Amino acid sequence: MIETCVLEPRLNPDIVLSETDLLAAAIHIDRYVMEAIDRLIEDFSGINALTMQTFTQLGRNKHRLNDKILSDKQVLGDDVAINFEKITSFNEQMEEQANTATLRLQRLCACCESSVIFYDAIVEKATDESVLSAASELVTTAQERLSILKQALGKECGCDSPVC
Repeated sequence: MIETCVLEPRLNPDIVLSETDLLAAAIHIDRYVMEAIDRLIEDFSGINALTMQTFTQLGRNKHRLNDKILSDKQVLGDDVAINFEKITSFNEQMEEQANTATLRLQRLCACCESSVIFYDAIVEKATDESVLSAASELVTTAQERLSILKQALGKECGCDSPVC
């Protein structure tokens, strides 16, 4: 039997066309991080600070997204919604396979690292000032998450990013 390598879907910064798309992506990331923390908190109590940081950010992003939708009447782009569905499906499959605390921690750290890269790519390509500003704030938040993980877990985090 031939095994095929399935590439993990990633958030695609090229399809983020508005602040609404960006905030929805941030909420998607925040929710994943919160779920990952919930699965890890018993094994790695040092990530409690990450819970508070993520919970605060998730609330802020939800309020900002709600305001954008209500005031600007912007809706989430179809490509972004499809991207989220693919990522969610993949993460559900991986959760079944990553059945140890160490593997789950590695996935959380990888998510936090890739979110820095994602937000930074948005900053690099943004032409809209509100998207640029929001993405810049999100880069800082994502870097804070990596810092919290690194402080709480040290080498167990597995963070190889120069950000750490």
